[in-house]
Amino acid sequence: MKTVHSYKIFGLAILLLLVLSNLQSNAQLLAAANPTRKTKLMPKLYAGAKMGANFSYLSGNNWDNGIKSNIVGGAFAGIKGLGLGVQAEALFEQSEYTTGNSFYSLYKQYYNNINDSISKGSFRVNKLCLPLLAQIRLARLVWMQTGVQFYGIINVQDNTDLVKDAKELFKSGSVAGIIGATIHLGQADIGARTLIDFQNLNNLNSRDVWRQYLFQVHVGVKLF
Repeated sequence: MKTVHSYKIFGLAILLLLVLSNLQSNAQLLAAANPTRKTKLMPKLYAGAKMGANFSYLSGNNWDNGIKSNIVGGAFAGIKGLGLGVQAEALFEQSEYTTGNSFYSLYKQYYNNINDSISKGSFRVNKLCLPLLAQIRLARLVWMQTGVQFYGIINVQDNTDLVKDAKELFKSGSVAGIIGATIHLGQADIGARTLIDFQNLNNLNSRDVWRQYLFQVHVGVKLF
């Protein structure tokens, strides 16, 4: 079921990008049919690819709460004009978490080996993400972006082979709030954003709250 959830997220992302691409074609046809209309009044559609760094933090008493860096990247498409816009993205995102000293005491039944009780585990979580963003122009090139990100977990790498099924530790997906800014500089797109999960990621014990906080920076290239 978790794999199906991830592919639904990915499929929805592809559908949204195709819709925006179709809108771009229609806008071009309208511009050709109305050559006297002022170009600056026409909404501008765009699409491209981006790559960046993902800095993750997982709250909870049973985790080593340090910030870990990984990658984020994928495709984006949007429309903007007259100071407003929307953008949809389809991203692959990685986060990494390390267990704290008290993790074993709560979750020992999930361990492969009782001899690992003093060992720290390290898990790399791979996700498919669908950010949906509203945009407001703050300056000539700077746009504020805010919205939500839906994501599904593809797999979880147990780097230390600590538990029986690492994917069972985390819920299959979640929703996060987003706020950030981007610079639309010609064909380049440079930005940063903060994301905070709305839900508890703990799939084992609802009273032990694991909440994810992310900070991302990216550089993108518009293809049109």
